[in-house]
Amino acid sequence: MDLQNYIAQKTSFVDARLDAEMPGEDAAPRVLHKAMRYAVFPAGKRLRPVVCMAAAEAAGADGETAVLPAMAVELFHSYTLIHDDLPCMDDDDTRRGKPACHVEFGEANAVLAGDALQALAFELLARHQPPECAARMVAELAHAAGSLGVAGGQVEDLALGDEPTTAEMVDYIHLHKTADLFCAAATMGAMAGRADDRQLEAMSRYGTSLGLMFQITDDLLDLPPSGKPDTTDGASYLLVHDIDAARARTRSLADEATTALADFTGPGKDALAAIVEWVVRREH
Repeated sequence: MDLQNYIAQKTSFVDARLDAEMPGEDAAPRVLHKAMRYAVFPAGKRLRPVVCMAAAEAAGADGETAVLPAMAVELFHSYTLIHDDLPCMDDDDTRRGKPACHVEFGEANAVLAGDALQALAFELLARHQPPECAARMVAELAHAAGSLGVAGGQVEDLALGDEPTTAEMVDYIHLHKTADLFCAAATMGAMAGRADDRQLEAMSRYGTSLGLMFQITDDLLDLPPSGKPDTTDGASYLLVHDIDAARARTRSLADEATTALADFTGPGKDALAAIVEWVVRREH
């Protein structure tokens, strides 16, 4: 399939809906809404909402049935990036090729923009119909967001350096800081597609495997020409494994993700499988 065209179509659709749902820059308080839009637009990879909509299609539904969870997961992701860049967190001054949100709008406004994006994410999920499906989606994203998910992963990431980094520490951080949100995206999409419990469990495995391999390939892409990882990035997979082991683990995770799609027959299955192969290839 033409994956790049598929991603472009889904991204365009999600961006149009995000633009319509988010308050305009002229809405009071202006600085807050400008900061929110600054963090969300222009588009980054938008891979998580694409996965969400493809999962709905894999379950046999129209991808547009998953647009609310697709938008929610992207808004939540944008919130995590704002907070991740803050001086009290990873202290990064740039994001997506432009000044980070806190550099452009100040730390307080950046924190509040992130908070507002997270709130809007849950507001969108709550609108999904039927209500029992909305409740399951809210629970899914909330679990991925909390102390056993993204927040917990960030805490452990910040704690690195107090003692020697181990493979177990890196695995924990990658699972919760990165993979949990991919898992939520895939699972919520399958929920929107009315997948059964067995399919939901399989889609959860797909999302987790995809998220882990995405993070490992990110670490491979970040390698400097010397081939030695930046020791300031304590959560890099390459601080505890060599390049060959990282690539082997990526391939193993790709196989796990593809195997998890076996019970799906909808057209989105091909897109999800193609995304796996794209992630594998992107660092080569």
